[in-house]
Amino acid sequence: MEDALNKKKAEEKNQVIQNADTNKFILSWEDIENMCFDLAKKIESQNIKIDKIIAVSRGGLIPGRILSSLLNNKNLSTIRVTFYIKPNQTKETPHLAEDLSTDVTGKTVLVVDDVLESGKTLKLTYNYLIERGAKKVYTAVLINKFVDGKEKQIEPNFFSMKTDGKWIVYPWEKTDSD
Repeated sequence: MEDALNKKKAEEKNQVIQNADTNKFILSWEDIENMCFDLAKKIESQNIKIDKIIAVSRGGLIPGRILSSLLNNKNLSTIRVTFYIKPNQTKETPHLAEDLSTDVTGKTVLVVDDVLESGKTLKLTYNYLIERGAKKVYTAVLINKFVDGKEKQIEPNFFSMKTDGKWIVYPWEKTDSD
C-alpha cells in the first residue's frame, strides 16, 4: 500500500513538473528539505562552530529555520533586505529594510538565504555583519543561480545546487511574484 502511495505521489510530482512553464524551476517541500539536509552535511563536514544563524528575510526564513534545527543551533535571528521588485526584476541595489536585533560582535555567523543570483543581497549582508563586529561570516544558499552575462559580487561558502536563469518558484510562495 505504501509503495503504491509513493508511486502515485511521484507520478503527480512528475505531472506537475511536465505541465509547468519551462521558464520556471518549481520546487516542492521535499526538495527544500533535501537541500537543507545537504547544506547541513556540508557545513558540519567543515567542523565550523556557528554561534548565530542569520536568515535573510524573506527567502531565507524557512531554510534558516530548518538549518537551525539540523545544526542544533537555536540562535536564529533575521535581517530583512529588499531587492526584487517582481520576477527577474530587481532594484539597482539591495536595501537593508530591517536591522539585525542581535549582537554579533566576536561571533561566527552563518547567513542563510534561498538563492544567490547577482550576489548583491549576500554581499550587503556580509559587509553589514562584518561592520557590526562579526568575527567570521559564512554564507549558505539553497540554490546558486547562474545567469549568462551576470557577474556575481560574492560566491556562497555553501550551496546545495546550481541552476540556470529560470525563475525559481518555492513551495511557500502563493504567486510567482510573492
